[in-house]
Amino acid sequence: MGTWTRFAVTVAILTGCWSAATIATAQEFPTAKNPIKIVVGFPPGGSSDFVGRTIANKLAENMGHTVIVDNKPGGTTIVAGSLVAQAKPDGYTLLQVGELTQAALPSLHKKLPFDAVASFSPITNVVESPLVLSVHPSLPVHTVQELIAYAKANPGKLNYGSAGVGNTLHLATAAFEEATGIQMQEVPFKGASESILSLVAGRIDVMFDLPQTPLPFIKDGRLRALAVTGKDRLDLLPDVPTMSEAGLPGFVFVTRIGFVAPAHTPDPIINILHKEIVKAAQDPVVQKQFREKAMFVQTSASPAEYRASLEKIVTKVADILRKAGVEAK
Repeated sequence: MGTWTRFAVTVAILTGCWSAATIATAQEFPTAKNPIKIVVGFPPGGSSDFVGRTIANKLAENMGHTVIVDNKPGGTTIVAGSLVAQAKPDGYTLLQVGELTQAALPSLHKKLPFDAVASFSPITNVVESPLVLSVHPSLPVHTVQELIAYAKANPGKLNYGSAGVGNTLHLATAAFEEATGIQMQEVPFKGASESILSLVAGRIDVMFDLPQTPLPFIKDGRLRALAVTGKDRLDLLPDVPTMSEAGLPGFVFVTRIGFVAPAHTPDPIINILHKEIVKAAQDPVVQKQFREKAMFVQTSASPAEYRASLEKIVTKVADILRKAGVEAK
């Protein structure tokens, strides 16, 4: 047997052994001694935490297995991302990903401890949610077109709340400014809850945010909703038009939340996780829980489809931030 023949046989044997080991690992997944941990890059109690815990509870019920949520806030989700990127790729440590926040990281940081897409094995998206454009009632505008006209007539006068550059709130506003040709002054806060309270108090004028945050204030008249950024109106705000209905055809801006595992997690395990997370998300009770928060289940047909979505949104967000004059630091 020649050298090259022996080499080819050795490779074939090793490949066969690796494939067999992978199949065996997948057949044993998950084992009773290893809980599945979902790492969430935000504190308990917020929208992201709600998604993680809702899915974790249903996964545990369906799989008969322990599934826990581990909140690791900090560094605009970099702390959580680093932890999962460095975790063992065995399917027991997952990262909950806010698609827009994750996609913004390469445009905000010259050096990251991980690649926003390549360091992970995408599993599936779970939900998407539109945002609501709200203003303080003292602002003399009642429609999106009136807001645009007021901003153009008063350049630099309007300010808006965000949770920091690259956050969903900031990205939505930057996209809106680009679409309308207006400019507003950003006032960053530590989070959406601080920002919305400043809007209610009249310290800022305008804000994009997920519906559940401003909804109570819209309902009691302390905020005025001008439009929602989804394709359809919200049942929770039936009288509030979409952006398209408000005079900006095609303006749709939604935030999506899904799950990834460390890179190189075996495909059979990723496929199991995809099947189970999709099953959990599409449960009627779970869908109702999400709808009550103005979140709508939108699962990915496959892990490959979710990867393509993540790659596409990185390019889109980079374009938004470039046009807004944001440079990586």
